[in-house]
Amino acid sequence: MGDLGVGPEVLKKGASDILQCLTPVEKVELKDAAGQAGALGDQSAVDALTAFCSTWELGAGFLADCAATLAEGLNSANNDFTATDQAIRDAANSVKTDLS
Repeated sequence: MGDLGVGPEVLKKGASDILQCLTPVEKVELKDAAGQAGALGDQSAVDALTAFCSTWELGAGFLADCAATLAEGLNSANNDFTATDQAIRDAANSVKTDLS
């Protein structure tokens, strides 16, 4: 595995920022807009608006899932980084104690 090039605080902050950005758009609902499509009076416009709303709901959900997975990965990397760092400290302290 290559060097991440950042410390654990950056990984944790990145994950937090991603999750914070997702909060206002957890669920994109365009059903109301699609439901009002009939007011357009043109069936092709109604069909196009309905398809657009459906596509954007699915797309927004997919992007939110991808972002949540990325945040989870950053949190996991942070936890691994922290655990490895602690294990190195423990090993160094153990050697230091044995040498004393």
